[in-house]
Amino acid sequence: MPMLPPAFLPFWMEEGRDSVPPSQGQGQALGIILSICGIAAFYASLYAPSESGQWGWYPRLAKPSWALPPSFTGPVSTLFYLVLAISIWRIWRTGAFRTIPFTLAGFAFLLLLQSIWSTLFYGLKSPFLGMADLALIAVLATLLWFTYKTLDAWAAALWLAYLMWVVILFLVNTGIWWLNG
Repeated sequence: MPMLPPAFLPFWMEEGRDSVPPSQGQGQALGIILSICGIAAFYASLYAPSESGQWGWYPRLAKPSWALPPSFTGPVSTLFYLVLAISIWRIWRTGAFRTIPFTLAGFAFLLLLQSIWSTLFYGLKSPFLGMADLALIAVLATLLWFTYKTLDAWAAALWLAYLMWVVILFLVNTGIWWLNG
């Protein structure tokens, strides 16, 4: 019996579906999840520094010697939107969204936090807000990892890789905040 009334469930989670829906439903769900993550990645890219150096503020910041260049972090962060999509799709396939609302709500909130980081850091020029956002992401990603590891080993492994990336970004962001505070 689902914890949420059927009216609150998206169309691909209606009552009577097995834990692993038919392949057509899987494809539709994967497409929807990839689209949502793609939109979030696109929004995040709006404030990211450009290769041509159009962002005068970021290059002038003092950075830790081990800080990763934007030419590396941008593509890797984009790749992790794909990792998030595949991971949450694997969780969706377990049927957990019907019985554990946190699996979907937590992911949605994390995706929002992830997509606004570049707005906070680059757009508002605030390493502190970026650091605070990444701290929230790290806490939420950890809670979700604990939830996901009981549901799907591959999803949890992908999520753990994402969590490690968030920790690296948090450490770099914290170093930038500390050096420029």
